[in-house]
Amino acid sequence: MEFTFQPHAHAILIDNQLVILDEKLDTYLIFNESQTTILIKGDRDCNEYNEIRHELSSLNIITDSIHNSNPLTKANDDYEGIDNYTWRIKRQNPRQPVKLLPTMRACVDLLILKVTIALGGLETCLNSMRASKKALSGNPVSAWHESIESYAQGVRIASLVLPFKVKCLESSICLFKHAMRNNKKCDFFIGVQLYDFLSHAWIEINGEVIADDPHLSRKLPKILTI
Repeated sequence: MEFTFQPHAHAILIDNQLVILDEKLDTYLIFNESQTTILIKGDRDCNEYNEIRHELSSLNIITDSIHNSNPLTKANDDYEGIDNYTWRIKRQNPRQPVKLLPTMRACVDLLILKVTIALGGLETCLNSMRASKKALSGNPVSAWHESIESYAQGVRIASLVLPFKVKCLESSICLFKHAMRNNKKCDFFIGVQLYDFLSHAWIEINGEVIADDPHLSRKLPKILTI
């Protein structure tokens, strides 16, 4: 390939097809096998290659610069995928006792996040997460495990009472931000699959998925990591 991807564009090859996440617009672009082969081959004498490249340039997805660019990654051929996967809050531990303060905090966090994404877009939110993780220092607060479990349960309850649908992206961002508040290193992921197409966000702490399917890292190729 004669180009690289802009910092806000994340690209992965899955089943010989190119999938691009544009975090500025919070949208996905998916190219079929033929288009993907043409792009990777990079033949400037091919009209279709030049047309696709021009379109990606006009969308500000690709660049000729290597400075701060994103690489093209490739999914493992043996990824499992998820059949008929619908994210539901009830995947979290229902036996965790409900606590008022974490639930109130989760409600406020989800409301603020909703406004932040509406006004500044997903990219602004993700860049804030990157900055907070880069600045992370110190030791986690005491009783950290209880803190994350209580907060995850708070998100579950808040999702049931707030007047809007809470998606996996919003839930995972709130869990990530909660970890940062408590000086706990946390990894945020967005994974994708093609058949049927879906994207899903989750967080992991020390390699353990929090409040979701524990095998997500094996099941879904990761297109974005923070």
